[in-house]
Amino acid sequence: MEFLKEYWPLLVCVVLIIVAVVLLFVFRDKNETMVDTTAKNTDEQKDNGNVVDTKTEPVKKEKTNKKSEQLEDDTNQEESKTEVSKEVDENEMKETKTEEKSEEAEMEKKEISQKYMVTYDKEAKQWVVKKTGATRASKRCKTKKEAMEVAEKLAESQDLNLTVKKKDGKFQKRENASK
Repeated sequence: MEFLKEYWPLLVCVVLIIVAVVLLFVFRDKNETMVDTTAKNTDEQKDNGNVVDTKTEPVKKEKTNKKSEQLEDDTNQEESKTEVSKEVDENEMKETKTEEKSEEAEMEKKEISQKYMVTYDKEAKQWVVKKTGATRASKRCKTKKEAMEVAEKLAESQDLNLTVKKKDGKFQKRENASK
């Protein structure tokens, strides 16, 4: 058993080589029997008076078979190309339609969701006018009245809604854009 533990990879290789050799002999024997049967057929044809050159005949058949296979492959490829191009065209049209729809939907969302907000910044002790989605304030003011005036002008000029919050952050009022 120790021998098997040490040399098992070598034994596996030997077994694989033996299997390969056996397969070679089996296929070689099959090829020889095929060659023998073709030789017998040619001998029989010669005896009948029909002289046939076995070397040229299979080659001609192979050439015609190859040509017909190539023609079939070419037609299949052309058909598949046209099918693929039709599918690609359809997919591109669908994609452009969906892109257009998504762009329109995004624009509508932006129009609806964008608004100006007036809030109080406790740290800076200032009123802030800010557009939704913006990182920086549009304007900072000392009084709420001043901030409201600035926000109303900006909202009117861009046709956006205005939301005002109290000093504690609770909702106070909303003004819709006049469209």
